[in-house]
Amino acid sequence: MTFALLILSINTADALNFEEEIVLGEAAWPGIESKNAVVAYILESIGYDVKQTMLDVPMVLQGLANRDVDIWLGGWIPGEKPIREGLEGEFEVVRTHLEDAIFITAVPEYVWEAGVRCHSDLEEYADKFDHALHLGPVGEGGDEVLRTAAEQNIYELGNWSLVNASWPATIVRAEEAIENEEWIAFPGWKPHWMNVLLDIRYLEDPEEVWGGAEERIETLVRHEFEEEHPNLYTFLENFKITSEMQSEWIFAIDREDKTVSELAEDWIRKNINVVDLWLFGVKAEDGRSARYALRDRLNIN
Repeated sequence: MTFALLILSINTADALNFEEEIVLGEAAWPGIESKNAVVAYILESIGYDVKQTMLDVPMVLQGLANRDVDIWLGGWIPGEKPIREGLEGEFEVVRTHLEDAIFITAVPEYVWEAGVRCHSDLEEYADKFDHALHLGPVGEGGDEVLRTAAEQNIYELGNWSLVNASWPATIVRAEEAIENEEWIAFPGWKPHWMNVLLDIRYLEDPEEVWGGAEERIETLVRHEFEEEHPNLYTFLENFKITSEMQSEWIFAIDREDKTVSELAEDWIRKNINVVDLWLFGVKAEDGRSARYALRDRLNIN
């Protein structure tokens, strides 16, 4: 590298602020862990120093407000709205990066094909379900929603049995039911590996017992992040995924026992054209287009 080019590279790095460590908020679930791993691999490849900080969601949001966390890729709406109360204006929403998230009652594909398309169809086939709704853990979202529906006899669920279990146990029960072609109704969501492994469908909810709001996942940053890291902010503006993509990531971690680093490199290598779109207009530390720095690390053209 010539002296002039070296000076240009140093000035470019200073202008784009590669000196400061970038802190990603992390929570103890594979969806955000896998997403952070993919993003961290990309950012480290183009010259950033990235740290993942494990916190519960309220502390992540408080960390954004306190400038202890730079980026949060797990802003699930509407589920996160109550946690954000009192912190409005303390961080910025960059964009919705996942638009097709779902958390609602699910049934096996063969049950849906048999005519259970809506919550209002459940009572007609109650005997096939043994009058049982599987709710997940006591006190969590699925339990609160379906228990309230049963208590208020919404969708004529007042005489159904309510079955609580941990999320792993609930999903295992759904796997077993589908393997045996039994009828089961349970809270399902995506992104999650269940959408890769299990043939399930989600029920319509005209009474809006699940809230009636479209589920989405947002990218949040602390205040002044765009001014301090315009290059990285461009990446976050470009970053958009689907439930299918993240479900595959979760499946690889939970069911194929890949480490998050193995998942990240493998997925990026196989989907480099998607990542190119995320890196449009983004520079690497040496001033080149970021896509070239990433491809150099992967040793691909």
